[in-house]
Amino acid sequence: MFERLRHGLSRAVAIWGAAVLLLPTAPARADAAAVSVAEIPAGAGQGRIIGATVTDLAARGYEEREFLMSGSADTFQKTGTWYSNGQWGARRSGTVQAYTTRLLVERPADPARFNGTVIMEWLNVSFGVDIGVEWSQSHELYTRAGYAYVGVTTQKVGADKLRSLDPARYGQVSLASDALSYSIFAQAAEAVRAHAPALLGTGAPAKVLAAGHSQSAGRLATFANAIQPIIPAYDGFLIHGRGAGAAPIGDGVIALPLTARIRTDTAVPVFQVESETDVRTFADARQSDGARIRTWEVAGTAHADAYGLAQYNAQNARDRAINDGRPISCDRPVNAMTWRYASNAAYHHLDRWVRGLGAPPSGPQISLLLGTIRRDGDGNALGGVRLPDLDAPLAAYGPTNSGGEITGACLLLGSTTPFSSARLLQLYPTRQDYVTAFTRAADRSLAAGHLLPADHAEAVARAHATPIP
Repeated sequence: MFERLRHGLSRAVAIWGAAVLLLPTAPARADAAAVSVAEIPAGAGQGRIIGATVTDLAARGYEEREFLMSGSADTFQKTGTWYSNGQWGARRSGTVQAYTTRLLVERPADPARFNGTVIMEWLNVSFGVDIGVEWSQSHELYTRAGYAYVGVTTQKVGADKLRSLDPARYGQVSLASDALSYSIFAQAAEAVRAHAPALLGTGAPAKVLAAGHSQSAGRLATFANAIQPIIPAYDGFLIHGRGAGAAPIGDGVIALPLTARIRTDTAVPVFQVESETDVRTFADARQSDGARIRTWEVAGTAHADAYGLAQYNAQNARDRAINDGRPISCDRPVNAMTWRYASNAAYHHLDRWVRGLGAPPSGPQISLLLGTIRRDGDGNALGGVRLPDLDAPLAAYGPTNSGGEITGACLLLGSTTPFSSARLLQLYPTRQDYVTAFTRAADRSLAAGHLLPADHAEAVARAHATPIP
């Protein structure tokens, strides 16, 4: 049964490919001089940004801007044999094509609040439209800590969708193929440095981090292993929710290893954060933490969850980008585990790491037996990075779901099955017993470095306000 489910996960969303990449040669920055940026006027086209956040930015002291980035992108070719260790070889093909893409910027309205770090997200296109998964999960951290965020339209399907939804606003957006994506993403990092006054409203950033989820995470694994060694565009990587493989660097069929680990000689930190859903395919690519490699496997979490889905559904209802704007719904309540707490902690640690302020804490792996996740009597996973909502649970948190109109979506959204009143009474005879158990769990997570102080305070306050049947 596990193998059938695993096969279904692989087919459900075209997100986890097989591996690929390049051998380091003389490092050289991307050619920022040839890249131009121009702000899209607020009233252009239909007068709204496709994929705009639903967060109240003004209340957080932030503003949203949108830019076109234009230049000429190279493609890359595989060289040598690619092994699962990620030490792959590649070279520039010399095939250069003009492009224009979109940069979606969320930045502090007051430049003095900028903390010096930009998070560049490779926008996810698994549903055929740009989705900022990392923004949806960690915008609370970004805005309270002063990060700038740039979502990059990096793949052809995302560019084509923008143009079709609002040809007057996005008519210039054009990417010939996904083979250009790695060069474009590298140039986006250099554009942020070279054109900071326009894009960020301030001076050049101190650090630029790459981030991506799911299909985008597979591409970032390829970027980190192959492109970064020859074009050192980023200061660090947050790779969220990938499978065991990676993504091709060119068009067409390329022989790839079935597993793709992060190269151990990476010159910049790479932080992988995996949900419980992901671990079942990612497990084949597990590797030990190293000087510049960390991996967290967060128990009880799903590939996507209720927190992010609520924001996506609101955006889609407004933009009508897919499914005629109808919300995604599943047979069972979607996974409500607080993934965002682990995501926030990971970004905080990665930022410190790239600044030379210490490596992130390690996290235990989710417990597997013959490829199957081991569970407690309530059905929750054993092992892994544990958030307080899992160690003082009110429900069983599953990695998959079923139903829905969009193929494969519910399979990745996970489920929440509330405990019965009888089970809650066994666990927490009084409401204070629950608050005490939750607070102790939050304290453990905080001490382990898997929960930030601000999120600890929010979580404990929520526990105090939670009614227990």
